[in-house]
Amino acid sequence: MVSGIMARSALLWLVRTLVLCSVTTVHAQNDKFVYKFSSGDMVCKNSQAGVSCTNPPRSAMNTAGFSPSHHNIISVNADGNYALGFETATFGSVYLSIYTYNPSNKSAGPFIWRAATSSGVHVQVPAASSLKFSKSGNIELIDTKGVVQWTPNATGLGVTEFQFNFRKQSKAIAGNMLLSNQDHQVIWQSIPDVEKNSFKFDMQHRPDMVCINQRQGVQCTPPLEYPMHPSNGSDSHRNLISLDINGLHALGFERSLRGFYLSIYKWSPTTNTAGPAFWRATTKGANVLVDERGTLTFSHGGALELKDSRNKLVWTTNTQGRGSDLDFNLDSGELRLYNVERSIVWSSAWHVRFF
Repeated sequence: MVSGIMARSALLWLVRTLVLCSVTTVHAQNDKFVYKFSSGDMVCKNSQAGVSCTNPPRSAMNTAGFSPSHHNIISVNADGNYALGFETATFGSVYLSIYTYNPSNKSAGPFIWRAATSSGVHVQVPAASSLKFSKSGNIELIDTKGVVQWTPNATGLGVTEFQFNFRKQSKAIAGNMLLSNQDHQVIWQSIPDVEKNSFKFDMQHRPDMVCINQRQGVQCTPPLEYPMHPSNGSDSHRNLISLDINGLHALGFERSLRGFYLSIYKWSPTTNTAGPAFWRATTKGANVLVDERGTLTFSHGGALELKDSRNKLVWTTNTQGRGSDLDFNLDSGELRLYNVERSIVWSSAWHVRFF
């Protein structure tokens, strides 16, 4: 008898667990607006009646249409705390915005992001404009004449998925738009994470910076500027270009028996020593070596270039004409190149060889 009661209790517990798991899964899916670019183009057009989308995703978009505060909504999250939509700017014009949202009275609160030019000016478009999700992996704000007024310029960057609105997580901010590749790496996001960038270099508005590897350390011309954190070397024979703000990651020239690798590796601020490398510059799948006076150039044209002492190019990011800003370390030891629209055009995380 006791064993029968225990069996029924176990069965009830299992059923209850399965039900709760299924509810949680559905809620998690509804918490965001996910669009796979492989589905083809989708165009969301604004009108007085609200927003209508051609070729909408099969899963619910949580669209809300028109609200009392004159914001036509493309999507809201499941809890209704945030919305992506067309925000009334002046009579007859709108912004593309993300803003707080009150599901009880369907009213919009303050915006937390607006589409803007590279100089920070919010983009106003006619009220009947559209937001296009292009099968090329890009999104475009298009006016009534068919002219693209704003875009993150993500075409050709391997974007496969658009997502809005995550709960606040380590890699995503609530109310955020994200463009990701097939490996779920974020290529662009509307509200970048607040991270402790330790090595930020404006490549577009500065001349070439050349960092020469030498026995006593690395010398950069023009000199490094804050918040770059140089060091003259380490006990493990790695000449450092820059440390992160917490001193936990490093970018530098890593010594080997045959020369030096350009590497990113863990760093110990207490002992001033380096740990194993978790990224090295590679060409055709092989780690690249330079001699003692090899150089790393941060090009005004928007690329990183590694050369040996004879000035022979042995590795490059191949981003000439596209890179604008370089960030290292983003609290993760990652090196990233952005274009002027803050889309990632190159990342060290995309080019990892395990060794």
